[in-house]
Amino acid sequence: MTENDGRIRLTSGMHLLERWSATADRFEKDAVYAALFAVLDGSVVRSYKIFDDIRRPRESFVLVREDLVVKICFTAADAFEIVYIGPASAAPGFDLGINTLG
Repeated sequence: MTENDGRIRLTSGMHLLERWSATADRFEKDAVYAALFAVLDGSVVRSYKIFDDIRRPRESFVLVREDLVVKICFTAADAFEIVYIGPASAAPGFDLGINTLG
């Protein structure tokens, strides 16, 4: 994952965010929204611990809190989608084949 010039857009995964946010508390929601905005503005690599999924090279986990991650997939140089939001312990592939960045 690299920094960009701030012209990135979310193209898919809003349904995951809506479903997850229905049961999340305010603190978790604020933390996830801040992380997603950091992806949008390119500051995510400076502000969060990132784990690349080596089995899926375009996908990365953003560690939002101790046991809360957002998995994103870069579908183009200027676009990403949300793949997963929830506990790191339940994230598919989080404990297998990751590279740590940041």
